[in-house]
Amino acid sequence: MPNSMAGKLSKQHARYQLGFPIHGLESSKSRLQGVSNYIEEQGFSEEFLNSGQVNTRLEEKVAKLFGKQAALWFSTGTMAQGVAAQIYASRHKRRDILLHPTSHLLLHESEGYRYAHNLSAQEIGDFSSVLSPDDFNQKAACAFIELSQRHTGGMVPSWDELGQIKNRAHELEMPLHVDGARIWSCRPIYENRSYAQIVDGFSSVYVSLYKDIGAMGGALLIGDKDFIDEAKIWRERLGGLMVQPWVLVVDALRLMDERIERMEACVIRAREIASFISSGSALSVLPEVPHTNLFHVHLPCNIEKAEQIQNIIVESLDLKLSGRFWGIHHNPNACAMEMHIGEVAIATPDDLIKSAINILSGELA
Repeated sequence: MPNSMAGKLSKQHARYQLGFPIHGLESSKSRLQGVSNYIEEQGFSEEFLNSGQVNTRLEEKVAKLFGKQAALWFSTGTMAQGVAAQIYASRHKRRDILLHPTSHLLLHESEGYRYAHNLSAQEIGDFSSVLSPDDFNQKAACAFIELSQRHTGGMVPSWDELGQIKNRAHELEMPLHVDGARIWSCRPIYENRSYAQIVDGFSSVYVSLYKDIGAMGGALLIGDKDFIDEAKIWRERLGGLMVQPWVLVVDALRLMDERIERMEACVIRAREIASFISSGSALSVLPEVPHTNLFHVHLPCNIEKAEQIQNIIVESLDLKLSGRFWGIHHNPNACAMEMHIGEVAIATPDDLIKSAINILSGELA
């Protein structure tokens, strides 16, 4: 990972924590009690080796949500996306995949695509913007598109651009895969079109279960039946066939409907907080009006200075604005404060957030 992009995870505790986990942190006891209650309510029983009623219900539910034939649970998104790339490489007898410079595969997986899957990455697009149809000017085994794109502040292509990207990939006879780690909050920017409409024209999709859904962990890979049948084989080859993952799966099932229903409120809250920042300080918000429940605040200081200011805010207000700071590409004297908005931010008083912003902008003046 380039040094300019190294992210720092803030660990200082505060009563109001707007960073991850964005929906608050259940105690181990209350979370396990919630899982136990849900198991009893639904009549689930103990299951083994990623199979049974629990897995089937989650996989069928998510496949239907995204308008695809099948889905498969994985312990991690890293494994799921590597498997997707591997399948397309094998099918098309090519080892190259197209990735945006901010792709998770490039920045956060220690080049797993290369060392675990023997693939090569071709970067397309500009680091500071989302992918556009014009970026797709070469063929490859597949292309990944992140919805929403984390390192550009949760931005997504416009609806028309997304359609043009799909058409361009179709012209190139190249599969498109969605890195949907944060896709759950994308519906409002696309006029509340369904998840199935958003990913129509994509060959496969990965979704995370622990970020916006807030489950203990896990991910799903979604696609047609033949694709998922191949993915099952690769999951076993990579050691992803777990003996008893059903507690994680149940946790996702019990939370999913409620958290999806709350996503629009999270996006609205993100836009409110972005407006507080834009109107009450000279700080730059990216994008100016958030596309999703994630956006960035660009700060004219390095990560270490940002962390120091964060500590001042925690000590003064018992409020932590962000859980993560990122370096700005090719700019060692600036950083981005990641704002990821969930139920905690919805419940945090406006005056408290505005006071934190005032301290932040005052320390940077």
